[in-house]
Amino acid sequence: MRASANIFLLCLLLLMESCNKQDTCEQSDIFIDGNKRGRKVLIIGIDGFRSDAMQQHISPFLYNLSQLSDTYYNDAHQVEKLTFSGPNWTSILTGVHIQKHQVGTNELGYHKLHEYPHFFNYIELADSRLNTVSLSSWTIINERIVSGNADYAKTYKYADEDVYLAALQILREQIPIVPDVMFVSFHELDGAGHDYGFSANQPEYVNTLSRIDAYINDVVSVIEAKRQAGEDWLLIVVSDHGGDNKSHKGGYGNVNIRNTIFYANHPMLTFNHSHRSAQVDVVPTVLDYLGIVSLGFNCKTDGVSLIK
Repeated sequence: MRASANIFLLCLLLLMESCNKQDTCEQSDIFIDGNKRGRKVLIIGIDGFRSDAMQQHISPFLYNLSQLSDTYYNDAHQVEKLTFSGPNWTSILTGVHIQKHQVGTNELGYHKLHEYPHFFNYIELADSRLNTVSLSSWTIINERIVSGNADYAKTYKYADEDVYLAALQILREQIPIVPDVMFVSFHELDGAGHDYGFSANQPEYVNTLSRIDAYINDVVSVIEAKRQAGEDWLLIVVSDHGGDNKSHKGGYGNVNIRNTIFYANHPMLTFNHSHRSAQVDVVPTVLDYLGIVSLGFNCKTDGVSLIK
């Protein structure tokens, strides 16, 4: 009898804990730490970046960024088990793994983004005055992952150069919007990998990476000037996967596909270098930096902030 009572009590406690967790996930309580207001974020995405191609003669800016004492750098950044773009960009931009957002294709034919939305959603709920921007040369990101959560996110087809020029215009001239949180992604490196091979020994892949590196150098130079003028910017650079030969699908067991690059840079922050970054860590890091606390997001996320 006592054993039965104990089992009943245990089941009751587990049920209560489950209900409490579910209630927490559904809570809309969200606020911003007043001490962190005014902070800004730039996230740069590079599709199909194989880690061992990050070399000084190929991508000099990104190499030098990796060497700075105020940069968290990981060349074994953990991608999702499905090693292609749709699942990984979704995890990067929602803070949850595939098992939750359910994106299993590049087309996003099925998903649970209504339950695990793009992180711009939390920013809008916390303070609608913050302007969010998404620029991408892969239209799926703005059409189906951002999906109306950004203040500015064009869905027509861009080339990488168009993304670069639009980013410069917005950052330098604040036209057509003054950005607070900005996502900029380049996808032609992945195309070069598929066409010619994902390799630091493949000229077309190398030349594409060098060109994107130069774009990023120019964009981050604007951020540095803004920092010097007193603005408080966090910089993140991330990729969705690596590659081998001319593919990356089904390649989680291949280190050249599974490992990619991740950077977080800020002149005054301390990062947790003992933690190995993963796709789902991007959003918790950004929201932590912005001072946005959401009980619902904290319950749902699979990631952690890299900020100590």
